Parts: sequence; C-alpha cells; structure tokens
Amino acid sequence: MLCVRDMDILDAGCGTGNYARYFLDHHPRSLSLFDASEGMLRVAKEKLQSTQKTALCFKMGVLPAVPFDDNSFDVVMMNMVLHHLDTSDGESYPNMAKALKEVYRVLKPGGVLAVTTCTPEQTEAHWFAHLVPDQMKRYTKKIPRHKQIKAMLTEAGLTLKAAFNTLTTDYHPGHHDLEGPLRESWRNDISFWASCTETEIQDMVQRVTKMKEEGTLQDFHDTHEKIEVFGAMQIFAAQKVSL
Repeated sequence: MLCVRDMDILDAGCGTGNYARYFLDHHPRSLSLFDASEGMLRVAKEKLQSTQKTALCFKMGVLPAVPFDDNSFDVVMMNMVLHHLDTSDGESYPNMAKALKEVYRVLKPGGVLAVTTCTPEQTEAHWFAHLVPDQMKRYTKKIPRHKQIKAMLTEAGLTLKAAFNTLTTDYHPGHHDLEGPLRESWRNDISFWASCTETEIQDMVQRVTKMKEEGTLQDFHDTHEKIEVFGAMQIFAAQKVSL
C-alpha cells in the first residue's frame, strides 16, 4: 500500500483548496487542483505554497470533463461537488455519471476515488432547510440518493469499498446558531442557500424573526434537526480495481 508521500492526488472541483491543503501537509509526490472558477483557483494558489517535496498543478476545467491524462492519479477526491453538476428531475444525473467515468479514466489501476456529498435525506435532516421548503425540494432533486450513487460508481467501473455517514457538523461550526439564517455571511458558508430566490430569503427572514419574537425558534430547530439520525454528509470510497 502506498503512503501519502508516494501518491499523485487530484482534487476535482477543488474550490478554494481547503481539502487539498490538508494533504499538502503530508507531502504527496504531486497534488493537482482543478475548478471551473478562476477566482476559486486564485484563492487556492494563495493558500497552497509549493514545496520541494510536492509538485503542485492548478488547472481550470469544467466537470464532467477531467482535463488530465489516463492513469495519472493514485487518489481523486470530489468534496461537495456532485450537487453542482446536474439540474435533475431526481431520476437521472448524466453529468455526474460522465464525471465518474472520467475519474475512472484518470485513476491509476488500484487508485481510489473519495467522494463527500450530502444525500437528499441528509439535506432534509438539516433544520434550516425546512425554513425554505420549496428550495429544499429543488435542492434535493439535484442530489442522487445513496443507491443511485452506488449504481453510478458501478457503471463507471469503480468498486465501492466503503460508505459511511458523518454524524457531526464540525465542517460548519455555526450549524446550530438559531439566528444564523438571518445573516448573509452565515448563509454564504452553505451552498444550499446559493440558489434561493430573493423572495424566499425575505420570507425566511420574516419567518425566523417572527418565531424568535414568539419564542418558538428553538422548538422549530429541535423538531426538524435530524443530523444524529441521518448524518450530515456521506463519504464514499471506490477503487479502480486492477484486472
């Protein structure tokens, strides 16, 4: 088994490089990042400084295409990326399926794909999603359910090795802040809010403010918060098995 310092790693849909920065601290042989946003990549470059131990590569690209050669990487990671790829009816996810096939192509034999995503059940387990029910319905259609992800991994030629839920919200320290949804800065940390309409945001603010004044906001949170049951996110690990 390879150790991290012998690995070539790709962060597909890297955003501002938070996950890649963690791996850079462990000195992989190479670390490649690509994203569709020039601004995101610029921030990632500022965060990740070249070292003598790790070759860094930054590239713009739009999934489902993965702009790298066949058999290039020991590990590909896709963190909170899948829900950006399709506007779906909840049944088919063509761009997601293509992206997973592209990942299979760029993985070396024996290489591993690590996917972090939020399933529809987990989105519905976030208390604040119920503040904007129409957005919750739209958003959950963009994300495949567990069995759909498993099927797409298999179709792409990848073998599922592990799947588990995270039962904490450490990635978002303000998750339980009852007044968080009232603040734009709080909402900007969670992609769920990005596609809300202005009217939905205004209605939500009025609703939260009213519940705060009536003293019912904590009850609303406690009724709808189900992270401890369904988890906050799901993590999949799948391998390109050598023939």
